[in-house]
This record gives sequence, structure tokens and C-alpha cells, in this order.
Amino acid sequence: MHTRILAWLRSSGPTWQYKRIWLDALIVTLCLNALAWLIFAKLGMPTSVIFAEDGPIEDLQSLSLAITALLGIVAATKTRILARFVATALTCISVVFFAREMPICRGSVTVYCVSKTWLPIIIAAAVLILLIATIVFEYRHRGGISRAIHPRLSWPLGFAAVVLGLSQLAEQLDIVVMEESLESYGFMILTFSAAWIFRFSRSQQVEPLGKRAKASLTRFKHSLSNH
Repeated sequence: MHTRILAWLRSSGPTWQYKRIWLDALIVTLCLNALAWLIFAKLGMPTSVIFAEDGPIEDLQSLSLAITALLGIVAATKTRILARFVATALTCISVVFFAREMPICRGSVTVYCVSKTWLPIIIAAAVLILLIATIVFEYRHRGGISRAIHPRLSWPLGFAAVVLGLSQLAEQLDIVVMEESLESYGFMILTFSAAWIFRFSRSQQVEPLGKRAKASLTRFKHSLSNH
């Protein structure tokens, strides 16, 4: 097992080309959070409220996740195979976090919110789509998942997971500013990842989604008729 893992780690394959994503995401996060703090502090809002649950910083996080989902959806329609799977995974992950970050509808919060009934449904739907996409991807391209999760390609997602894990630790320690700052950073890494995939998709020569869907349906019907 140890030998197989080492061989897998040393194997060749696609590499994440955007090396300074961690630094660019950090700079943008610090700038946006500092700007939000300055604006709302000038309006008389204390730091504890700015970084509180459902506060301005969390609104920025939701915006970041919404952008990630939109970029991921567009990129998924314009890429092939591995890049399409990565874009789909980014979209599903961002939808899960977006739903999780939305305020729960209660009292005066009735516009930008999600009900307790719909929250688990949205999260379950996103997870189910990702699971189906993973199964289909591996079925059509044997060994594709091992290439997708290879650290050489997936390290930005792994790094984002570590950052978000640290934010949960900060939450347990009741360090609110650090918790929200780390969450903002983790979500911004996802946004920059989606932006890079979107930029990559613009250079791809891919048939329109409708034409590809029709071709896939034809192949599926053909396979059924052969049985």
C-alpha cells in the first residue's frame, strides 16, 4: 500500500498552473475585509458586530461563494473531462457553503434567508450532484478520480480545506474575528480556483452544450438498443 501511494504521488499528470493563488486570495481577502471594517466602523458598527454571524463580513463570504458557483457552472459547460469535473466539484462545494452561510428565515429576516426545511434539501442536492458527477466521471474515464485528487492538481482545494478547518478551530475557541477571516480566506481560494478554471475554459474549443447533450443522449439510446 505504501509503495502504491508513493508511485501515485510520483506519477505524471495534469498540474495546477496558478501557483500564487494562495497569495492573491490572501491579499484580496485582507483588502476586502479591511475595507468592509473601515466602512462599517465609520457607520458606528462595532468590530464584534461586523464579524458576527450574519454580519457584513459573512455577506462578503456569500458573495464570494455565489461568484464561485456562477464561474464554476459556466466553466463546466465549456470544458472537457477533467476540467469539467473540477468545475462541477467547485460549483457543488460552493453551493453547500453558500447555503450554510445564508441566514435562517426567522422574525424580521424574510428576504435573504433560507428556511430550516430547505437548507438540508439544498445541501443534499448539491452533494448528490457531486456524487453522481464523480461516479459518471470515474465510469467514463477509469482512473480519472485518482488524477483529479492528486496533490499536484488539487492542492488549492486541499489548502482551502485546511484554512476552513482552522476557522472551525477558531470558532471552538470563540475567536470570532479570526474565524470569519479564515473563512473569508478559504472561500476566496475557492473563488480564485473557479476564476482560473473559467479563464482556462475560454481557451478551449468545445462544442455547444446542447449539441454535446444531444450526442450523449443518442449514444445512450444506442447502447440501450444494443442490449
